[in-house]
Parts: sequence; C-alpha cells; structure tokens
Amino acid sequence: MKGRLLFLGGLLLPDLALDPFLGSLAPSLRHPLGTDDLGRDALLRLLVASARSLGFASACALLALMLALLLAWRGRRTASALSALRSLPPLLFLLPLAAVAGGLSLTATGLLLGALAAPHLEPALRARIETFRQSPAWALERTLGAPWPSTLRRWAPWGWQQAAALFPTAWITALWGEATLAALGLGPGPGHDSLGRLLAEELPRLGSDPSPLGWSALAAILLLAWTSAGPARA
Repeated sequence: MKGRLLFLGGLLLPDLALDPFLGSLAPSLRHPLGTDDLGRDALLRLLVASARSLGFASACALLALMLALLLAWRGRRTASALSALRSLPPLLFLLPLAAVAGGLSLTATGLLLGALAAPHLEPALRARIETFRQSPAWALERTLGAPWPSTLRRWAPWGWQQAAALFPTAWITALWGEATLAALGLGPGPGHDSLGRLLAEELPRLGSDPSPLGWSALAAILLLAWTSAGPARA
C-alpha cells in the first residue's frame, strides 16, 4: 500500500512541453516510441500519464476505504441500499451517469468511483470488524463508558489496518474505471493526461497504422491488472 501511495505525487506533475514541428516522429534512439501529434516524447508522455493514472487510482482507493470503513461500522441502517449498490459493478452505475452528464471531470470521476467502490469493500471489512465488536476488549470499552473520541483515538489505527488489506482491490477498480471512461470519451478532458486517454487517442489507429505509444499504454494497463490480481498486499 505504501508504495502505491507514492504515486499520489503523480497528480502534481506538470504538463509536457508542446512542439508541433516535431510531431509524429518515428521511433529513434532519441525518442524510443517516437513523438505524438503535438511533438511530445511518447515514452516520457507514457511515464507521466502512467504516474498520473496510478496517483488517481491511489486517491480513489483511499476515499473508497474510508467510506467502506464508515459503512462497515455504521452501515446497518442502510443495508438495503448497500445491497442494491453491490448488485452491479461500479462502472455499470458510473457509465450511464457519465453519458447523461456528457463526460465527468477528474474530481467528479474520483468522488463517484470512490463512493461506488465502497459498498463492494464493505462486506469483507465488516466481517473483520464484527469479530472485534464481539470481543471482550470492545465489551470492556462500552462497560467502562469511554467517550467516543477516546475510543476512536485508540481503535482507529486498528480499523485502518483492516481496511488497508483491501487497498489493492480498490486501487485496480479505480484504475480500470478511469481508463474505461477516458477510452470511451466520458472521462476527464484533455487537460488530464492518463493511460486511458492514451488508449482513447492511439487505439483507433492501430488497425492500419500501429502506434507504439498505444500498444505500450495497453501493455502498461494489462501489466498493472496482472500484478494487482494476486493476493491482496498492504
């Protein structure tokens, strides 16, 4: 988890300089993947876009975990609504919303992805928390009448440790969500470069004019999915 949180810094990376006179150059020693239509080095653009996508996924995963932790602790009153949200993957809720809105900004995409992923994380997190809530330690806490700020201060680190084990699941959900929306033209606009935007720009050309940048972006996403599909690691 700590390694993925480092990518939050990718959201602060500056845009690459544009030089249309060097646009669409073929791969060379100086530009291993060539340049795009606006003259940006394709390899450097791939690295920056990847860092931004990973940072976005980390931010969404943190939001989803915090909401899931809250739902697991206090979500019994909304059990029916949570069950409805868990009936379909987050993207199947998000895509119609994005289509109706004509596309979603980066902030809106992140908030919605985090909110929609949280109900899917809640059952596993609740199972971990319920074991603790039925333990002598929790019973003693209530018997002694400890105020909730004191309880929160003592047990919040433990609760977050339980939630952190689900971070890889939330992370890959956010990554795929952003990439899918961007590839369909429903995600953040051109001001936010990402792996999804690279795919949206480059994949349509692959049939007749193979693009190293497009294939590299696709390979990066597939590699991230493969590495995140293993056992959850905090």
